[in-house]
Amino acid sequence: MASTKIKCVPRFAAPTSDIPTGAQAYERMLIEAISPDVDVQPALCDPRKPRWLRFKKLRFLWQNKTGLPQGDLLITDSTQFFCGLNIDRFARRILLVHHVDSRDTPNRFLQDRIDAHTLRHLCRFDRVVVVADFWRTLFSEHMPDERISVIHSGYDVEASNRCAAKDRDAVRKELELPLDKIVVFAGQACFNKGFTSVLERLPKDRFHVFTTGRKDFEAGQDHRELSEENYLKLLSVADVAAFLPRFNEGWTRAAHEALLCRVPVVGFDRGGLGDLLRGAGQIVCEGEDAFLACVEEALSRREELAQVGRAFAESFTVDRFTEEWRSLTRGVCGLA
Repeated sequence: MASTKIKCVPRFAAPTSDIPTGAQAYERMLIEAISPDVDVQPALCDPRKPRWLRFKKLRFLWQNKTGLPQGDLLITDSTQFFCGLNIDRFARRILLVHHVDSRDTPNRFLQDRIDAHTLRHLCRFDRVVVVADFWRTLFSEHMPDERISVIHSGYDVEASNRCAAKDRDAVRKELELPLDKIVVFAGQACFNKGFTSVLERLPKDRFHVFTTGRKDFEAGQDHRELSEENYLKLLSVADVAAFLPRFNEGWTRAAHEALLCRVPVVGFDRGGLGDLLRGAGQIVCEGEDAFLACVEEALSRREELAQVGRAFAESFTVDRFTEEWRSLTRGVCGLA
């Protein structure tokens, strides 16, 4: 398989920081997964160039018009497709969609146009890959179900075991977490991720809330930017994780990582997050008014939820992800 002459061009946005989003982590793993079977030529668009174009999507448009490499197989996302990407230059085409929801963008009008364009033109792709069954159901209204594949993200399952705290109190002291409060992980410090709702709904005299990773909003929270090892160590001493996104999530990588670290999860039934919560037997919150009661339930059932959550989460391995993407790529390219 390694000698094939099929040239694959993954066309996504390049990361703008050292802290990847869940989508960027997925795309990086995708490129690594398919490399043994095809000649991968990553062609990442830089959201910051050229600088004389003010808006990121205009920059993508410029780069797609002037810098699209040749290839046999294209793997791209809906934003690049909308921004002038000439997909007809490729014999085979795969569209990767993490989620479709304009609430997760500063420009909802433009994102609505991107999403509508994507749904209208799905059938121009040989295969559409989504990251949760929620999205398969949505997209099956617009194209044949057999051309939609669900490939969940992969996770380094053993890393959570290696980094788990052996002495919770000692690690809390080391990481400067209070010993006399309930410690809550609220994911990334991004406004649309809903971490501010977690902060507002949990009494500060009983709960200590922390966020990690990307940060686009300051609300006086305890925010940490950590190495992967310390991130997983920090997760392992949390009492509960809570996710109240304002939009339909693709899957919610941080929630999955919390489950791997044996932390019970409470969250809204929004997009792939709902699939994750139900699959892992966690607590689905019906609204912000019910949130505190849901957290209390999670704490009372902590060991039970941690056990069933971990059992579900650990099946999403990097090996499984790799094999599913390699199988899909072989099939689309006629290499199977």
